[in-house]
Amino acid sequence: MGAKSVPLSVRLSREDAAYIASLKAGDAVTMSEKVRHLVSQARIEAERGETFEGVVEQTEDTLAPLKQALDYLEQEQGKRSALLRSLIVALPRILAELEAADVDGDPPVFESLRDLETSVATRIRDLLDQFARLSVTREAPCLDPSIMRKTTEPLMELLDIIKANPSTGE
Repeated sequence: MGAKSVPLSVRLSREDAAYIASLKAGDAVTMSEKVRHLVSQARIEAERGETFEGVVEQTEDTLAPLKQALDYLEQEQGKRSALLRSLIVALPRILAELEAADVDGDPPVFESLRDLETSVATRIRDLLDQFARLSVTREAPCLDPSIMRKTTEPLMELLDIIKANPSTGE
């Protein structure tokens, strides 16, 4: 037995009504069909944002124009940015870890946040490992070949300071 439709009456601005009227939404032709399509899409997006995989997909969708621009540069001009490509891969998963955090459920928040911290630290370590590998040579496969050296050299100085002054609080 199919679900019954619920009649709805809404008031929209002229701009919103014009937008819906001009919307290309699959097979939807009438305003009602287009509104149902929009509600369906909004529900799918909201549900997709509730899972790790869904957040990864949403973030990848958001970053798609950047990926396309990099693809274009690579194909048309032979230029690439391993740095930006690394971020495009890593950021959706880091964001999904943060979004998926169970901060008000069971186990208590402390344990959830500690577990989140561990998983995010692992993802960031992996990203930093990729950055370090890009910094091995003087010129990295980036749009600015010296960007990795410019970025990592000050960090190396900080690491040297940390190594020279180990914490005594442990």
